[in-house]
Amino acid sequence: MTGICGVLGSRDHAIDEMRDDLSWTGEEQRGQFADEGIAVGWSAHPGAENEQPAETDDGTFVWAYGNVWGYESPDGDGYQPRSSDDAATIAEFCARRYEADGEEFAAGLNGSFVVVVYDSDEREALVVTDRLGTRPVYRVRPDEGTFVFSTQMQSLPVRPDVDAEFDVEYLAEYFTLGAVGGVRTPFTGVEELLPSSVTTVDLDAGTVDTERYWRPRYDPVDEPFSSFAERFVDRFETVLEERLDPDLTYGLLLSGGSDSRAILAGADPDIDLRTYHTAGWLNREAQVAEQVAFAADREFHLLRRDRDNHPRMLESTPKQMNFHGRFSEAHITEFGDRIRDEVDVLISGLGADTLFREHAFPSPRIQLGPLGEFDLPMAKRTTSVRKHIERRAKPLPEYLECSSDLTEILERNIVSNDGVDHHGVNYRSVRELVFFDDFYPFSNKSDYFFHALNGMVSHWSPFFDNRLVELALELPMRHRMRRNVIDATTVALDEDLARVPHASTGVPLTKSFPTQFLLHHANAFSRKHLSPDRSPEPYMSDKPWTNSTELLRTHDFAQKKLRERAPVMDALPFIDREAATRVYQDHLNGGEHTYVLYTLLSFLQMPAVQRMALGSDAETESDASESESTPASDSEERAERETQTKPN
Repeated sequence: MTGICGVLGSRDHAIDEMRDDLSWTGEEQRGQFADEGIAVGWSAHPGAENEQPAETDDGTFVWAYGNVWGYESPDGDGYQPRSSDDAATIAEFCARRYEADGEEFAAGLNGSFVVVVYDSDEREALVVTDRLGTRPVYRVRPDEGTFVFSTQMQSLPVRPDVDAEFDVEYLAEYFTLGAVGGVRTPFTGVEELLPSSVTTVDLDAGTVDTERYWRPRYDPVDEPFSSFAERFVDRFETVLEERLDPDLTYGLLLSGGSDSRAILAGADPDIDLRTYHTAGWLNREAQVAEQVAFAADREFHLLRRDRDNHPRMLESTPKQMNFHGRFSEAHITEFGDRIRDEVDVLISGLGADTLFREHAFPSPRIQLGPLGEFDLPMAKRTTSVRKHIERRAKPLPEYLECSSDLTEILERNIVSNDGVDHHGVNYRSVRELVFFDDFYPFSNKSDYFFHALNGMVSHWSPFFDNRLVELALELPMRHRMRRNVIDATTVALDEDLARVPHASTGVPLTKSFPTQFLLHHANAFSRKHLSPDRSPEPYMSDKPWTNSTELLRTHDFAQKKLRERAPVMDALPFIDREAATRVYQDHLNGGEHTYVLYTLLSFLQMPAVQRMALGSDAETESDASESESTPASDSEERAERETQTKPN
């Protein structure tokens, strides 16, 4: 399912445009429900479970968007996988849980979802978000009696009944950090619903009450790594066994690393599963992914990107973005038609690094002059909110006119207050601020890839399972910094896959941590100083993604888009068009401005930005731009870029 929206407490059921904004390809199933004082619209992938709403015996209606994998009963009956229930749809499963346990059902749901409940007798509606807020929901109140929500943020500020403006300080966060923290957004009056929350709307009184049913707590357990790894492997195998249906066909996004490799190692050989890797050429990462797929006796499909992949994504992607990440991070969506034709469900390893590795924590850095630099495998303690802000703060882009710098903006929004309040989300301590900043809520994460996958196809990652998230909150810091539970899982489940060297480190996963650490840095030095660059083109890399820095210097799509969107920049008082041109020109001359240029291009291409800047003139301009763009799904062109191989 691609999204859900609603208008609560109003007789005005003008929801068609909001519902249509939820669609990504135009081929989705769409539905709509209206009753006195409530309207709900939804959009779902073709062929997805979409019989909505489900209805309880007492006439309560329930909608579900996303994935619900199971349920932990509050009365202690244990965990029930949804696969063991005879409910035909996710909405029906949620309706049964609500019917049995009332509002307490929210705490028991396991998945990546938004659930909406409407009790017509009580004249009350609930909007429930998952534990990490992986499916963000945005809300606005046009008046005291109306509550409007949508998983598509851009559809809210342009509603005729909403008087929203850009908040320049929060835009500064987006342009600089790639996301606005907590529940804040770049639009005045528009906020995200809290993660792990139940928002109750009284349709008659017009009141709104939000309660969090779960709060993450980092409580590491002092135990040997081997014991933790055994617990993880046991739960991981259980998760895969519950979810992999022998009647379905699965696609796995396979990198040259270890996260997706662990999934491949744990999947039952009888499950119909094929692997996909996206790259501009058969680079080092693609070759390792191919070796892993062949070692597992699985099909390997290389989806080849060409030089115009980013220009095409710039035309299509920003219309669905919610102001986190950049358009280029949707780098597999151009192959969506093929993937939807070939598989029922797409699996990724997203979330593993975020939940089980050290990347959120600063480490001491050693400078070795011409030999380079590297981080020591230990965490530096962040002792205050100010220290965290100093680490996060960066200079604002030259093209943004803002009266405050990023440090001042963050100081106003991250404050000590009964713990730490981070843009409307409360953490118990500075340590938890640092720990959770990148994934609670998940919209804090400056990466659009996960959200693009959800819009493209039915998709899940096992690492967001509640039972694995609970383990992540118990993993001691020393194991995070100096061990790798995902590597250990692959070794335990399939040592043949673990023997294939990691694409980034060049070291098999079977090696001990000290050996991996030393060989990783030795290989990095060799690749940088001793190995010739094999890339066929400057914008091609040995990673799964395009070298955007070089593409900007060798392709004129950014220059054309900045010229095309000049009227939008001129209409926005906080964007300096001449400065944007200078930033671009400096990048061409050797400066490094990829991040802020790609973020600006994403912003300027968003329909909501164009409509707020230009009004009705934006519609004509957008239509003209789309008619001139290159189709992303041309089958002959795509066939030339795709390669399929199969193990012998």
